[in-house]
Amino acid sequence: MILLDFTTKLSGFTLEAKCDLPGSGFTAVLGPSGCGKSTLAGSIAGLVRPARGTISVNGRTFCSDAPPVDLPAAARGIGFVFQSHRLFPHLTVRENLFFGRVFGRRRSSADAGRLIETLGIAHLLERHPDTLSGGESQRVALGRAILAAESLLIMDEPLASLDAARKTELLGYFERIPEITGIPVLYITHAADEAERLARTVLRMKDGRITDVLSVRSRPS
Repeated sequence: MILLDFTTKLSGFTLEAKCDLPGSGFTAVLGPSGCGKSTLAGSIAGLVRPARGTISVNGRTFCSDAPPVDLPAAARGIGFVFQSHRLFPHLTVRENLFFGRVFGRRRSSADAGRLIETLGIAHLLERHPDTLSGGESQRVALGRAILAAESLLIMDEPLASLDAARKTELLGYFERIPEITGIPVLYITHAADEAERLARTVLRMKDGRITDVLSVRSRPS
């Protein structure tokens, strides 16, 4: 179970988050641009510090007022996929994939060989990011995030910069993530069709508030 009960205050914007979410499978965070989706993700990941409250994932507390807890981002065991792939240009695909495990000392439960096969990137391992297509780069970024994720995977608008063909291709890979990782996935998006295809729970946001948490069709966790 993901337990959220916190307030994050930024310049000119306040996010109020209070809800319980499933501790497995996809939860889509859906809402228009500027509603607070990325602030929610950043607060959970430790990239933005809440002004008050509690965040916990499957019994592990990330932050709390009483007793006082505030785990740094690196200690939360979260894999993060951004809109842009943010691969290290001087590293090969193989080195990018294992960066979180080697340098972050993460212990993801995902099997690396199976993940590489599932994402279809085995033939890319010795190449550098500047030789990859947009879809290939995002698959590598996804693999890197999964291999670094111990407790939670957050995907923040990962298809926003891709064309329709690449989006369709990557959604097929995304659907396999819960089976590979066994950890919950927060999928941040403004696209209702992506949320409908992937998620079994949809959290709707507007103006810094959670307006609904809806259960949708059953999916394997």
